Amino acid sequence: MKSNIVIFESGISDGIMSRNKKFYDEKLSQEEINHLFLETRIKLGKKYHFDGKKMFQAQQKSDQKQVNYPDGAYIVLDEKNMRKEDFWYEELPADILLITKNYPNIVVGHQMADCPIVIAEDRAVGVTALAHCGASYIDRNLPSQIIDALQKEYDSKIEHIYVYIGSCAKKENYVYDTYPTWAKNTQLWKQNITKQNEKYHIDMTQAIVDQLEQKGIKHIKISNRDTISDPFFYSHCASIQGKENKKGQNFVGFFYQ
Repeated sequence: MKSNIVIFESGISDGIMSRNKKFYDEKLSQEEINHLFLETRIKLGKKYHFDGKKMFQAQQKSDQKQVNYPDGAYIVLDEKNMRKEDFWYEELPADILLITKNYPNIVVGHQMADCPIVIAEDRAVGVTALAHCGASYIDRNLPSQIIDALQKEYDSKIEHIYVYIGSCAKKENYVYDTYPTWAKNTQLWKQNITKQNEKYHIDMTQAIVDQLEQKGIKHIKISNRDTISDPFFYSHCASIQGKENKKGQNFVGFFYQ
């Protein structure tokens, strides 16, 4: 089945895809940063042929962001979410965002700087779901919940769902000195966290694939690009290792043509 979405990934040359003060000169005000971030989004939109003000991102909970919603919560985007001049400021407390082919050129995506973005397209119905799947989210079965959201909301058939796993930190370079405290799903990580030379290598991509295959998904495309080593991308891991040019955030998203 033919895809009807365009998937894109931004990198260092596209600019910092964040308005977090930690990525900017400390002399800049939040208002000035917001303006720079808008300019970055507009430029990115011109590159991929969409409006930089028509980009959605979920407000995902984390240890730093105490947003209140059940694990795997999703939001189906429609007109009620499209009333602001700049969609970036629409508050969307959820793990997963879904949008249908009825809204062409509206971007759904998420910032990232090592964590994989998972995009699941039901090519028969014409609906796509996206979620930011960092290691702690994979641990609580978010990749599997993306498929659940499509099935619950649109009765999606497994054979019609095509999944893309975006660029991210790969097993070779995503390394912990100690066994990660977030790894509570013992069965999931049994084969996907391996100890080598007293270091723990985390394979987020394979952990996602394992969950998707358990759901019966057969159409899975994986980006082989490693954000830590690839000079195209910003990378949190690389930046804390001293590579200042890697400090920032990328953006991975899609839109219907």
